[in-house]
Parts: sequence; structure tokens; C-alpha cells
Amino acid sequence: MIGFYLVPFVILFFSRWVSSYFKRLRISVKLVDLIIPYMFMLLFIMSQMYLPINLIPYIFIVISIVGIILSTYFTFFKKKLSVYFFIRIWWRIVFIVCLIFYIATGIWIIYL
Repeated sequence: MIGFYLVPFVILFFSRWVSSYFKRLRISVKLVDLIIPYMFMLLFIMSQMYLPINLIPYIFIVISIVGIILSTYFTFFKKKLSVYFFIRIWWRIVFIVCLIFYIATGIWIIYL
């Protein structure tokens, strides 16, 4: 399980190599696009195996609230809601939220 837990950190550590590999293949994939689904899956598995509660609904609630706040900010304060710009910023925030939950889950499991 430790090996599966460390995969996103290893991918982030070798991010230049992985990005250059995808550029040679002419595939426009960002590392965040690869890591987020893996972290969701592993968070679900770790919360089912080691924690008394499932974390996925809480992550989705946090991500949804951030999306609502972000779209409200762009609509009412910036007076322009660009879908591309919104999704780009929101997806970065999703990565940060997932990473925080991922690291917190790892620390919680080590603590137990």
C-alpha cells in the first residue's frame, strides 16, 4: 500500500521527464490530469480499508463549494465568466484539495 501511496509523489518528482515523454508522443496531457483520478481512486480505497468514514463525499462537497464560489466571483465581480478559464482554475484547485486530503489521509493512517 505504501508503494501505491507514493506513486503521485514519484510522478510529480519526475514531472519533467513524463511531460517530455508526452510531448514527444504529441499528446497534450498534463500531469495533474493523470494524478487526480488516481488520487480519487486511492482515497476511496484507503478510506474503505483504514478509516471509519468514506472521504469521497466530503471531497466532492468541498470541490463543489469551491466551484460555486469561483463561478460566483467571476460572474458578479469580474462580470465575465469564461468557461475555459473557470475550468482551468477550478481544476488546479481540485488538485490542491485532493493533494491536501491525500496527504492528510496518509498522515492519519500512519498515526493509527
